[in-house]
Amino acid sequence: DQDAAQAKIKVNSDSLIQIMINLVDNAIKFSAKTDKKVIELSCHLLTTGCVQFKVRDFGPGVAKDQMKKIFKLFYRSENELTRETIGTGIGLALAHQMTMNMNGKIDVVNVKPGAEFRINFPVAKFSKNS
Repeated sequence: DQDAAQAKIKVNSDSLIQIMINLVDNAIKFSAKTDKKVIELSCHLLTTGCVQFKVRDFGPGVAKDQMKKIFKLFYRSENELTRETIGTGIGLALAHQMTMNMNGKIDVVNVKPGAEFRINFPVAKFSKNS
């Protein structure tokens, strides 16, 4: 939205790009067998003073007991014997670590259907001398 476009955040641009690549790649993998092959990206300025980026897919979503675990290094939510998606369990862990290193917050919520990853970064406070 226009408010988000005007807001300034202090992030490493390469890290932010890598976070978005990881989240979009993850969304593509988990949407591969769905009827609706769409990934939605958005950016909004929140009333809390944060800019929020969203990556939403229309896949199966994330089991409630897996919501926090998926951000751990090498964690894979699927059963080893029935795993259909490729990956190492590194992408979401890296996205989490890079987001935290830039004073941000990353979370996932289930939407029907699918999952939505939300990344929040505080709007930068600049003094007149910055």
